Amino acid sequence: MALSFWLSAAAPKAWLGSILLILCTGLLVFLHMHLNNWQVGFYNHLQQHSQSGFYHSLLNFASICSVLVITSGWQTHFKMLLQLRWRQWLTTEFIALWLHNQSYFHMRLAANAADNPDQRIGEDIQIFVSHSLELTLGLLRQMITLCLFSAVLWQLSGEVTVSLFETEIIFPGYLVWFALLYSVMGTWATMQIGHPLMLQNNVQQSNEASFRYGLVRIKEYAECIALYKGEAWEQCSLLKSFSNIIGTYLAMIRTTRNVTWLSTAYAQLSTVFAFLIASPKYFNDELQLGQLFEIAGAYWYVHSALSYIIDSFGKIAQWQAVKNRLEEFYLQLIKIPQREFSGTTLTCPNKLTTQELSIKSPDGHTLVDKLTTEVSVGDSLLIIGPSGCGKTTLLQTLAGIWPYFDGQIFFPSEAVVLFLPQKPYLPIGTLRQAVLYPVRDGRVAKEKVAEVLHMCKLSALIPFLDTEADWSKSLSQGELQRLSIARAIVHQPKWVFLDETTSCIDTTTEAEMYQLLKKTLSSSSLISIGHRTSLMAYHRRVLELDGAGGWRFLELGQQYSK
Repeated sequence: MALSFWLSAAAPKAWLGSILLILCTGLLVFLHMHLNNWQVGFYNHLQQHSQSGFYHSLLNFASICSVLVITSGWQTHFKMLLQLRWRQWLTTEFIALWLHNQSYFHMRLAANAADNPDQRIGEDIQIFVSHSLELTLGLLRQMITLCLFSAVLWQLSGEVTVSLFETEIIFPGYLVWFALLYSVMGTWATMQIGHPLMLQNNVQQSNEASFRYGLVRIKEYAECIALYKGEAWEQCSLLKSFSNIIGTYLAMIRTTRNVTWLSTAYAQLSTVFAFLIASPKYFNDELQLGQLFEIAGAYWYVHSALSYIIDSFGKIAQWQAVKNRLEEFYLQLIKIPQREFSGTTLTCPNKLTTQELSIKSPDGHTLVDKLTTEVSVGDSLLIIGPSGCGKTTLLQTLAGIWPYFDGQIFFPSEAVVLFLPQKPYLPIGTLRQAVLYPVRDGRVAKEKVAEVLHMCKLSALIPFLDTEADWSKSLSQGELQRLSIARAIVHQPKWVFLDETTSCIDTTTEAEMYQLLKKTLSSSSLISIGHRTSLMAYHRRVLELDGAGGWRFLELGQQYSK
């Protein structure tokens, strides 16, 4: 999925940015090679006490460095721009997958569901994109460096003759072979010592996400915690979650310390390694001082290219962790739409019909068994039963978001249906936008919205229709539920489903709200969930669930026994 960015509609910009980035990277390596060659004349002029040659070398250095500085700036520009566009595209794709077909809801029902999708989309993608570009760009730079400087080092090395059992063996380009052997040994040792760091980074990403989620929950349920005086419990829970971060981080410290010991010793030895193996030729007057420094510089570049894994091991471990988390998240998202339901849902414009509808919980417990019913346009139905009997699950099944059911459902078109949950949802924005949700345009006049708020006893909110706020935190539960009813009146749906939408409203106001719905939506069907017997006055039929799969219908004319 990540690489499909270069095959998407954004491919022209992606390829242009990539090509420019590659060109800048290649040019930088080429300039570094020129700087390394520049050392020959510079140190030779110093050795020969040539002042004119010294100043001429400095002018050459200034010209090369000017181009290098400009190229470095453009490389950074193109890298950050490509990183931004890739992250933008990848985030858009993940959000689309997460919201498609209510995947965000179905993931909650899946076994071993990916935790903290918000952190995976908001943070893991950013780390994945930035590290992917940095590691790939670094690998490209080191590969070009390895090719160019290996050729230079091979040429400068010449040949070395080794006597083995009275047999002389000639090694051409011996410095290249020494650099390769030294780097392979260092890389193998680093991989052996640092392998646990990859798993530790993965665990730490999950620990950080869980700790952040705990902090967010305290903010979300601040009132409940304050009323319960649960600060001590929450503090203990947060510290326990944070202790997981500390424990994993301590393990990471030990692993990183061991890797650092190895990489530091490896780097320090490499500083003198080139001088050491080239020194015999220098002391035999086969090399001048400038050539010795050129060999040391070329060796350093070859060694650096071959040591890329060692130098980037920590970043590779972190990249591996976020890659695994995004991969797990992505695989779950693409599997959700492919889930096969046993039941079928079809569209019927004027009726809501169920045939042999059986609804189960995720663990297989039967909530409703073979329910057969029919609700016509303009009809009204009240669904009752004890808590946990499956009333809300029945509405979720009718809405097409609950997957565990058998049988057939004939449901009206989504365009004429509105569900009002017990806990209303208001998007962050203006109050007018909250009333019009989920419609985004402003086809409903502000005066009409104000009139409906007045009808729902929310006149005090009318002056704030164009005020942006998190209204779900500013209003009481009763006000939020009345705002939901106002939303239904504004949208004028043909089918309205109310899941205990008036549970936080007093019975007098509840009666007024249902009378208002009956008046303003006179031709609409009304299907409600509730516990109060007072709701029976506003419905023609009652569907009672017992929680064990059983159900029965009661007409209003029949006596209802609780």
